[in-house]
Amino acid sequence: MDNLVRLLELAYSSGSVYISDVVRLGFVREVQEEESWISFLRSWCVYVEDRLTYLDAVISELELCANYMSVAQVLVQLRDGDNVIFADAIMYFKVIRDFEADKLAKLHLFLQISTMHVALRREFVGRFTGL
Repeated sequence: MDNLVRLLELAYSSGSVYISDVVRLGFVREVQEEESWISFLRSWCVYVEDRLTYLDAVISELELCANYMSVAQVLVQLRDGDNVIFADAIMYFKVIRDFEADKLAKLHLFLQISTMHVALRREFVGRFTGL
């Protein structure tokens, strides 16, 4: 029933009695939906890139403190064994950073595939435009 309602809505929205116009409008709407999805993916990539930059900064600060305990001493009061805590924290943030970098690589791949998919759909819409 949903498909019938959608078909009737497309026929009404196209303002035409020709099936080619209805189908073209359906494909145009699919392209618009895909383009909004691509826009979302791009913004998500920017978010993950910002997160990677933040994690790099945290790791750098922790490595600085671990390598130069006098720097860390200015920031916090250190006790015996705190160098182990720095090492654990560095490892923890590096694991998170590696995970985020892998996620970003997969997002870029997904974005590239989605862009190619939309290009094919646009080409298909172009076939109906000439009818």
